[in-house]
Amino acid sequence: MNKLKIAQLGCGYWGPNLLRNFHQLPDAEVVMVAEASAERRKFVEKGFAGVRTVATAEEVFADPHVEAVVIATPAFTHYALALAALKAGKHVFVEKPLATSVSEAREVLNYGTAQGLTVMAGHTFLFNPAVRRLKEILDSGELGDLFYIYSQRLNLGQLRSDVNAWWNLAPHDVSILVYLLNASSACEVTATGMDYIQPGVEDVVFATMKWATGAVGQVHVSWLDPGKVRKMTLVGSRKMVVYDDMADNKITIFDKGFDKIPRIGDDMSFDQSGRPDLKMRSGDIHMPFISGEEPLRAEARHFVECVQTGAPPLSGGDHALQVVALLEAGQRSLRERRSVEYKPTE
Repeated sequence: MNKLKIAQLGCGYWGPNLLRNFHQLPDAEVVMVAEASAERRKFVEKGFAGVRTVATAEEVFADPHVEAVVIATPAFTHYALALAALKAGKHVFVEKPLATSVSEAREVLNYGTAQGLTVMAGHTFLFNPAVRRLKEILDSGELGDLFYIYSQRLNLGQLRSDVNAWWNLAPHDVSILVYLLNASSACEVTATGMDYIQPGVEDVVFATMKWATGAVGQVHVSWLDPGKVRKMTLVGSRKMVVYDDMADNKITIFDKGFDKIPRIGDDMSFDQSGRPDLKMRSGDIHMPFISGEEPLRAEARHFVECVQTGAPPLSGGDHALQVVALLEAGQRSLRERRSVEYKPTE
């Protein structure tokens, strides 16, 4: 099978990480990088032998040898660049989020499907071995009935002015929630945020999501926190689990909860009526071993495989659309100061 010829748009903050991983794949060849900054073009030329640099995306779209485009530009440019790449006949990988509105995301996905082209959003945490294990634990039923999930993605910086903390940080946690819960039903989002540092740009956001299925998730993101936190907690009826991306042991399973104590009724049967007695349970703690390759490498390889085989990407289609829908609903809730409902059919 011939190597997939790839061009990348943008090589700023996150772009070098994508470039490094796609460049090292045995089944792909990065042939071109489009970057407006002359300084960044020199960086590419110096560090990635054989990769040609150009100043504009139009030069990439016009090159018939380029089969796929990796978009690593600011979020507000994703929609226009992705659509232009698809119209040029290129498969598309778009760094998160796919777009900044549901209508834009749906247009990109529908156009890609109509043309038989792969469209994939860069939700890296779906390729994180710890997140994969978290889903295995949840799907196995080990936790019992899932009560709720909450996540924290906090640090002091890095401040952005083009997007707020919600659009910058929350795509990671929202994508994980959608993946874990197989969430594709209607959802009500209530978000509260404050712009302490830059007027009009929220640097801290708290959001609660309630799906029609009964699942509840809460996301806390902030550029204004004393320590770096990357943590997600799942609370079930039988057990609880903490995923801490900053810890050496990424996954910790707690055998904790409350057990019902049956009471004998007058007829010597277990009396189920009335309020049951409850006993707190605190059992074993288990830390499963987590191993695997760099998530970004696995993500890049997955995109190439999907292009070559025609398989649907894990972070494409419905998943990418659901993430954008929840982000858009959260943004509306921030602006309108009310709960906002998203329905998949809309």
